[in-house]
Amino acid sequence: MKLGDKVTADPCMVCGKTERTVVGTMGRGYKPLTTVMCDGCGLVSHNPIPTAAELDAFYASDYRKNYKGILKPKPKHSLRAQRSAALRAVRLKNLIQPGSRVLDVGASSGEFVYMMGKLGYSATGIEPNDGYRQFGTATYGIEVTNQRLEPEAFGAGIFDLITLNHVFEHLADPLEALACFRRWLVPGGLLFIEVPNIEGVQKQRGNLFHFAHVWNFTPATLTATLSRAGFEPINSQQCNGTSLVFRERSRLASAAAEIDPRHANQLRHQLLAEQSPMSYLKSGAPLRRRWQRLLRNLDEITTTWKFSNLQAMANATLSAALQVQRGPQGHAKRQIPHTSHQQTLTSR
Repeated sequence: MKLGDKVTADPCMVCGKTERTVVGTMGRGYKPLTTVMCDGCGLVSHNPIPTAAELDAFYASDYRKNYKGILKPKPKHSLRAQRSAALRAVRLKNLIQPGSRVLDVGASSGEFVYMMGKLGYSATGIEPNDGYRQFGTATYGIEVTNQRLEPEAFGAGIFDLITLNHVFEHLADPLEALACFRRWLVPGGLLFIEVPNIEGVQKQRGNLFHFAHVWNFTPATLTATLSRAGFEPINSQQCNGTSLVFRERSRLASAAAEIDPRHANQLRHQLLAEQSPMSYLKSGAPLRRRWQRLLRNLDEITTTWKFSNLQAMANATLSAALQVQRGPQGHAKRQIPHTSHQQTLTSR
């Protein structure tokens, strides 16, 4: 099988079409991995889709070891997670009432759960990886379980906000998970989802796709997927690209979102014609990435040395994010920068 080949697969969860184009034959680390794009809507996925049992086993023990090389986060990993969690907490806190119940699905080492608790919310998390879950509960004193995504896991109408930060793309059956979330949310509850954006991304082909990301979304295919499950994005400054807040669609707006038929053609051209090694080199992305990585590493070294423990570092990180929101004069800013980057395709 080679790039550009046409194959058939199960009906697409967004548009129902069965025709696919092969857009990837290798995954991260140049391991064999077939990735296809739906010719009807542009949804990108593995072929075949891993089973839920295969993914459960992978995330419980192998995921962190394969992708980070460790079973618990290093201080620099904690700092990255804290910064992302702080921005996310500040973005979302004004969308829900004080004391609201929050569930973070794919909580990793628990930074977001901890920070929402510090802000006065009743927060808990789900994390399948044993090492990171145990690290988070011990480090931050939070509640994180390895509960499966099943309708009866929490009951109906429990949470005011459910969040998935770079998690939705990992699920074997997103529509089945969304049905669980609809049940768990209170009437009018909110669902936050952020995923990598495959549209416009420029990476080495060997790093473009990998086993952990079963699905690769664009803003159009993410919104359409949620629409199929009965959700619509809210009109908010906190919504942008593939970092969106949804709520259950009203009966008055019951039609599912439709995708421009040109979307698949444009994405196919990007993934096949614009993703060559020469195009990647000409873009200047390799030099930019190396420079940005060097600056990030220096910043992480100096920052982590300042704190005696991770809780103190988390508290300082959250305080800094709140100060950015308020502005230099203590007044709330209108918009908080979100953490979704068009070219971010790394796993959590």
